[in-house]
Amino acid sequence: GTLQMALTAAVVGAGSYAMGRAAGTSIFIGFVVSLSSTAVVLKILQDRGEIESPHGTTVLGTLIYQDIAVVPLMLAVPLFGGSAANSTPVLDLVLRLALVVVFGYIAYRWVIPAILHRAAATQSSEAFLLTIVVTCLGIALLTSKAGLSLALGAFLAGLIISESEYSHQAVAVVMPFRDVFTSLFFVSVGMLLDLSFVSDHILEVAVLTAGVLLIKPLTAWVSVMALGFPLRTAVLAGLALGQIGEFSFVLASAGRQGGLIDDALFQTVLAVAVGSMLLTPFMIQASPRVASLIAGLPLPGALRNGRTTRHLSEEHTLSRHVVIAGFGVTGRNVAETAERADVPYAVLEMNPDTVRAERARGVPIHYGDASQENVLRHVSVGTAMSVVVAVNDPAAARRITELSRRLAPDAFVVVRTRYLREVDALYELGADEVVADELEVSIEIFSRVLGRALVPREEIDRFVTETRRGWREMARSLSHDSTSSHDLRVELPDLRTRSFRVLPGSPYADKTIAEIDLRGRYRVTVLAVKKPDRTVTNPHGSTLLHEGDVLFVIGPEGWDPDSVTARADD
Repeated sequence: GTLQMALTAAVVGAGSYAMGRAAGTSIFIGFVVSLSSTAVVLKILQDRGEIESPHGTTVLGTLIYQDIAVVPLMLAVPLFGGSAANSTPVLDLVLRLALVVVFGYIAYRWVIPAILHRAAATQSSEAFLLTIVVTCLGIALLTSKAGLSLALGAFLAGLIISESEYSHQAVAVVMPFRDVFTSLFFVSVGMLLDLSFVSDHILEVAVLTAGVLLIKPLTAWVSVMALGFPLRTAVLAGLALGQIGEFSFVLASAGRQGGLIDDALFQTVLAVAVGSMLLTPFMIQASPRVASLIAGLPLPGALRNGRTTRHLSEEHTLSRHVVIAGFGVTGRNVAETAERADVPYAVLEMNPDTVRAERARGVPIHYGDASQENVLRHVSVGTAMSVVVAVNDPAAARRITELSRRLAPDAFVVVRTRYLREVDALYELGADEVVADELEVSIEIFSRVLGRALVPREEIDRFVTETRRGWREMARSLSHDSTSSHDLRVELPDLRTRSFRVLPGSPYADKTIAEIDLRGRYRVTVLAVKKPDRTVTNPHGSTLLHEGDVLFVIGPEGWDPDSVTARADD
C-alpha cells in the first residue's frame, strides 16, 4: 500500500506540477488519485469468487491500507496549502490529533463498552440499534466540532465499536443500512457531477481518465512485483486497482474547503473518478486475458516469476507423485492424506507465510505460481501421477489445468472449483475430473435431509448416482482433440475401478489370478498388480499373488468392492 500510494502520488504529482500547479496542490492531487474504490472492487471480486485468490488478498490488503491512509491525509490537508497552512498551525493540528487519540482511547476502553452493555441489557434490538447509530453520529459530530472532519469521526466510531465485545451484533444490526447508505453516497456524488462541465471539457476528461487507467495499474503492478509476486498476480492486482475511489471524493472535498483546489479542478477529479469507476468492471473482466498476453511476452524469468526461483532453484526429480496447486483446506487435506498413504507429493502455494510455516514442519511446499510453465516443471509435473488444482482463482485454475494436461498428458488432473459454470471450460481444457463445490454441497445436504427423513440408504445412494450421472451426461457433448481417461468414464459411466491389498492370511495369497477367478465370481477384471519391487500391468492369468500385493480391478457399477475385499481379508 505504501509503495502504490507513494508511486502514484509521485507520478501524478509530477505531471500536475509540470502543468503549472503549485507543489502542495500537485502532491495533494497525487494522493487523491492514488486511492482506489473499495466498494466497487470488492463487490466485483466477491461476485467472481476471487477474494481469496493471491491477487484478491493483495488487492484487499491494499484497499484497506488506502482507507486507513485517508485519515492522516485529511488531517494533513492544511499542510499541503503553503500559505493556507498558516491558518492552521502545525502545533494546533498536532494537539487536535492528540486530543482525538486520547478521546478515542478513553471511549474504546471505558465509555463505549459501558454504553453498549447497558443497551444490550435492555434486550431490545431497537434500543441497541439506536445506541449504535447515535454513538456513530455523536462521535462524528464531536470530531467535526473539534475542527476535524465528519469522515474522520465516522471512521473513529467504527474503530471503537469494532474493538468492543458487541462488535458482531453491531455489524449485524447496521448491515441492512450499508447498501442504502452506499447508494445514497454514490447518488450524492452523481449530484455533485456537473454534466455541462464534462461536456465542455470532454477531451480533457477523456485524456486524464485514460492516463489514470494507465498510471495506476502500472504503479500497483510495480508495487506488487516488489513484494516478490509473479507477473500474473501483479497484472491482475494492478488492473483491479486502476480506478479512483470513493474516498477520493471525501479527500477532494476537504481539499476544496481548505483552498487547495478550485471548483474546476474538483469537477475534473470528480469526472475522471466516475469515468474510471464505470470502466472498472470491464478492466477486471479483461484482466485474465491481459495477464496471459503479457506473460506470453519474451520477458526475463525474474520479472515473469517474481521470487519463485528463490525456493525453486533446483529442479526436482520426483516421479509418480501428486502435484498440489494451492494449500487451502482442499490442498491441505490432500497433502495430509498422501502423507499418511506414503504417496510422494509436492505443493505449490502463493502465500509466503504459509510456505515458510509449512516448510518448517517438513511439508514439501514451494512458493510459486502454478499457472507458470517453468514452475510446474520444477516440481516435475511431467512425471506426476496426479495433479490436484485447488486454487481460488478461476482464471488461474483454467491456466493450470491447460498447462498440466499439456505437460503431463498421462497424469490424472482433478480440479476443484466453486461454481458449476466453470465445469465445462475445465473439462474442455483437459481436466479428468472436476469437483464443483455447488454440486458436492447440494449432494451432501440432500443426503443428510433424506437420511433424517428415514429414506433407505440405498435410495439415497441411487439419488446421488443419478445426480452425478446427470452432470456426466452434460459432459458427453464436449469435444476433445484426443481421447482421455475422462472420455472413457463419460462413455462408460457404469464402470467402477477399485484397488485392494492382499493381507496376511488372505485366501488369495500364493495363488494365481486364474485360480482366484475374480471375473467368474464378481464379473471384475484385474488391470494391474502392484508388487513391492514393480508393477505388473495387464497381468496374465498365471501371475502369482503374494501377501502385500495391491490389485487394481475394474467392474460394473453394480458390483460391491467390499465383497472382494472381504474375501481377500477373510
